[in-house]
Amino acid sequence: MLLIIDIGNSRVKTAVFQGDRLLRITALAPGDRSSVQTIAEAHRFDAIAIGSVASPDPQLVVALKALAPVLEIAGNTPSPVVSAYGTPLTLGADRLANAVAAAGFFTGKAVMAIDAGTCITYDVVDPTGTYRGGAISPGMRMRAQSMHDFSARLPLVESDGPMPDHFGTSTLESLRSGVLHGLHGEIAGFMEAFRNRHPEGAVVFTGGDGLRLARAMKSGIFAHPFLTLEGYRRILVHHHPDLVGF
Repeated sequence: MLLIIDIGNSRVKTAVFQGDRLLRITALAPGDRSSVQTIAEAHRFDAIAIGSVASPDPQLVVALKALAPVLEIAGNTPSPVVSAYGTPLTLGADRLANAVAAAGFFTGKAVMAIDAGTCITYDVVDPTGTYRGGAISPGMRMRAQSMHDFSARLPLVESDGPMPDHFGTSTLESLRSGVLHGLHGEIAGFMEAFRNRHPEGAVVFTGGDGLRLARAMKSGIFAHPFLTLEGYRRILVHHHPDLVGF
């Protein structure tokens, strides 16, 4: 039994795995340490992994270590992929996890993981299993929020709903078009650049907006809603070869 804890900017997710089989996922509010501990105490876990892009919580780690071995995953943590990243100490744990999971699904093939959350991250693994880095840009809601925050009169626009026409006939429609078509065009550009280098490469979407964007691309690409959690699981197992059968 494995417990994976993903501490993000907007929420905390816990995943219970039995081997490689996902049993349960729970989404919690940021800082909800008591609920995480309750979940950790509900089973006898063989190992626990924590990946965080938010502020560390040393008290939570201490509490979990009393229950099972804990691996705190960072961007420079040894993993199933070889890292060619120039500044591994600054690499987000979630980006490493996405790269590991994507590479695991497409062994021997180049793959790009696109995580559409608070920010959009692009992470590439080449056919040799080497992580080659990627890119970071503002996410869907961050784009809308920034136009509202850094202008005097532009309203905050919601990005939900169907894809709008490229040329809006109102300010709200124009803002939605800029957010959604701008993001769509950016992703298409990164996919083109990736496939110019790796014509047979695969693309995997994840994150809160990942499925919606994958559908919008209309190119038969793969979407995995729990890619980051799966990556953390694979890194944890990489550090615990004693967990036979995992």
